[in-house]
Amino acid sequence: MKASVLKSFEINLARLENGTHDFQFELVPDFFETFENNLVEEGFGKASLVMDKSESMMALNFTIEVDVLLICDVSSESYRESLTCQKKHIVKFGLTSEELSDEISTIDMGMQILNVSGYIYEFVSLEIPMKKVHPRLRGQERADLVYKDETPSFNDQKQKNKIDPRWEVLKKIKL
Repeated sequence: MKASVLKSFEINLARLENGTHDFQFELVPDFFETFENNLVEEGFGKASLVMDKSESMMALNFTIEVDVLLICDVSSESYRESLTCQKKHIVKFGLTSEELSDEISTIDMGMQILNVSGYIYEFVSLEIPMKKVHPRLRGQERADLVYKDETPSFNDQKQKNKIDPRWEVLKKIKL
């Protein structure tokens, strides 16, 4: 199943001439299930790619819109989150395939097929919030943080200044 789902994200580079090319990809639950350690329970959306190909490189410009099902870190409830992003990645033709940085990678100049599913999945994953909070709890969580009064009261200060009676006895002893 994994190979068949990701096959629709393959671009045949051998058939592409230099210039600008547009591609559309559907993001369905099977797409997200193909990746290990997936943060997304389920997702539906689309990804658009504008590829500017030249002799030495390709500039990949992605626009991704997806609704994902996430699990709330606070309540463990499922909820839907809409994610939108625009990302750019440069792919250079070289002697080996490797990741040079987050924005630049190289592929073997003899490579005829480029699968962009990994880029799309990574970009969606980067848009998922670090702390996943159900929308109905978001305002409540902020209110708890804003209105929580942590200043010490007068009684707390009094308790802090009170000396332990054992030390009082020791103060009476003089050499």
